[in-house]
Amino acid sequence: MRKQNSKFNTNFISEEGSSLKNSDFFAYAELDNFACYVLADGIEDVADSESAKEAVESIIAKFQEKPSISKGKIHGYLKHANEVLLKAEKYMKLKASIVVAVTDYENVRFGYAGNVRAKLYRNNKMFYKTIDTSLSSEMVSKEMISEDALSRHEQRSNLYTFLGQKGFSPVISGKIKLVDTDILILYTKGVWENVSEGEIDNIFAESGKDPKDALLKVEAVLLDKNLGYIDNYTIAGIYIDKVFIESDTKKKKRRKLILIVSIVSVVVILGAIIALYFYKKYTRELKEDMNTHYEKMLKFIEMENYTKADTECEESIKKAESLRNKEMKDLLYHYEQVIEGIIEADEKYDAKSYKEAKPLYELILSEIPYADNAGLSYVRKRLDFISGYESVNLSLDNGDILFDSEIYDKARERYVDAKTEARDIGYEEGKLKAEAKLLAVDQAIAKKDEGKQAEADKQSQNLKSANDMLSAGDEALSKGDFLSARANYNTAKDILEKSGESAGLSELEQKISTADKKISEGDEEKNKAGGYAVTADEAFLRGDFESARENYEYARRLYVKLKDEINTIEMDKKLSDVQKRIDEKEKEESKAAQSEAQTTQPKTSETQSSSSLSAE
Repeated sequence: MRKQNSKFNTNFISEEGSSLKNSDFFAYAELDNFACYVLADGIEDVADSESAKEAVESIIAKFQEKPSISKGKIHGYLKHANEVLLKAEKYMKLKASIVVAVTDYENVRFGYAGNVRAKLYRNNKMFYKTIDTSLSSEMVSKEMISEDALSRHEQRSNLYTFLGQKGFSPVISGKIKLVDTDILILYTKGVWENVSEGEIDNIFAESGKDPKDALLKVEAVLLDKNLGYIDNYTIAGIYIDKVFIESDTKKKKRRKLILIVSIVSVVVILGAIIALYFYKKYTRELKEDMNTHYEKMLKFIEMENYTKADTECEESIKKAESLRNKEMKDLLYHYEQVIEGIIEADEKYDAKSYKEAKPLYELILSEIPYADNAGLSYVRKRLDFISGYESVNLSLDNGDILFDSEIYDKARERYVDAKTEARDIGYEEGKLKAEAKLLAVDQAIAKKDEGKQAEADKQSQNLKSANDMLSAGDEALSKGDFLSARANYNTAKDILEKSGESAGLSELEQKISTADKKISEGDEEKNKAGGYAVTADEAFLRGDFESARENYEYARRLYVKLKDEINTIEMDKKLSDVQKRIDEKEKEESKAAQSEAQTTQPKTSETQSSSSLSAE
C-alpha cells in the first residue's frame, strides 16, 4: 500500500481566459501503488470539440485498467488516446498537446507530445523539464534562437508530434527517483506564453507547503500583465511531502532477485550477441525497405500519382518508426501532409468545386518547403488553372453585361479575352462558351449595321439604359449601397462613352468619386465600430459594465449610420445584457446598504445603554 506510506498533495487552476470555452483538461487518479496525472491542451479545428477531455479521460481509464510506470505501458496509454482521437475524424479533426506523469510514489516517469509542459523542482531549483515537440524547440536546441524567445516565436505551435496524427510517436522519459519536498508542475501554453520560465521558477523556489498558494501567484502574475487576449490556461501542482520507502525485508528480497537476474543476464547476454547479428541484419533489411518505399513515393509524386505516393509514404513511415529513425520519420511526416493535402484538394478540383479547392492548395504551399518542395509545380499548375478559370468566367460575365447593354465592341473584347485565356489554360468548356458568345455578338453587330434607323433606336436605348443605370446608382447611393452605386455609375459611363455622348460624363465622374469616398469611409467606420465592440466585450468579461455599455452604444451608433441591421441588432442584445448586469449590481449594492443600516442601528442603541450605565 504505497499510497498510505507516502504523501502527495495535488491542486490545480484551469480557466478559459478570453475564450468562450476552455479547451484545456486536467485529471488524475491516485491508486494504492501508482498515480497518474494528465494535462491536455486541445488544438481545435471544429467549434465545441473536446479533444483534450477525450484524450485525458481515455488515458486515465487505460491507466486504471493496467497501472504501471514502465515505458511500454505509458507509451500504450498515449497510443490509445491517439487512436481515440483518430477514430473521431469521421466527424471532426481532434488534436491535442498532452503530458502524462506516472509515479509509484517512489519514482516518476513522463510521457508527452506537443507543447504542454512539465517540470520537477528539487531543493528550490528546477531538476527536470520536458521539451516541446515543436519547430521552435528544435531551433533552440540548434541554437538558432534563444530559449527566452521561445514563448514569442511564430513557430512555437508548429508541432511535429501531437495527439490526433497518423504515425504518432510520443516522447517517454527515463525513470526519475523522487525525494521528499519535490514539487511537480504541469502547465499549458496559456501559462508559459505569458509568464516567463524564470518567473515560474522563482515562484516555486519560494513555495510553501500548499500548492494552491503558488498556483494563485502564477495566475496573479499572468493577469497583472493586462494582456488584450489571454488563451485558456491551466497549471497543476503536485507537492511530494513524503515519498514511499521500502522496508529492509523487501530490500533483501530485491537484492536476492537482482543476484538471480544477474546470473540469468550472463546467459541472456550470450544469446543477445547471437541475436544482435540477426537484429543488425534485420535492421539493414528494414532500412533498405524504407528507402525502397521512399524512392517509389518520390517516383509516384513525379508521375503525379498521389494516391500511390500516399501508400508508399505510409509504408516508409512504418519502417522509419520500427527503426526509430526520427529524422526520416519527421521528413516523411511532412511528405504525408503534402500528399494527403493534395489528394483532398484534388477531390474538390476534380468535382469542379474550384472555390473549395483553391484554399486547400494554398494551404499546401506552406507545408511543401518542409517536404523538399515535392509537388510544388503540380500545386502551382492547379492554382494557375483555378485563377485562369475565375478570370475566364469573370470576362464572360462582364461581356454579358456589356452585350445586354448593346455595347457590342467592348463585349466582343471581353469574349475574345475569355476565349484566349481559356485556350491558354486548356479550359475547353470556357473556350466553347466564349466562341458561342462571340458568334452571338457578331450577329448582333451585323444586325446593328443594317440601317440608320436601327442605329438611332439603339442609340436611344443606350441613353435610356445609361439613365436607368444612373437612376439605379442614385437610388443605391441614397440607400447607402455604395458598391452597387459605383457599379451602376461605371456601367452608365461605359454606355455613354460608347454612344458618343459627352453630356453628363463629368457629373458621372463626380458621382463615381463620391461612391468611392463613401465606400472608403464606410470601411473605416465599420472597422471603428468593430473596435468599439471588441473593447466592450473585453470590458464585459472583466466586469466593467459601464465601460462595456458606453462602447456598445458607440458601436451601435456607427452600425445604425452604416445601416448594418444585423450588427445593430447584435449591439441591442448586448446592451440589454449589460443593462441587466448593471441593474443586478445596483440591486445587490442596495441590499447590502440596507443590511448594513439594519446592523448599525442596534449597535447604536447598545452604545447608548452603555453610556447610561456609566453615568449611573
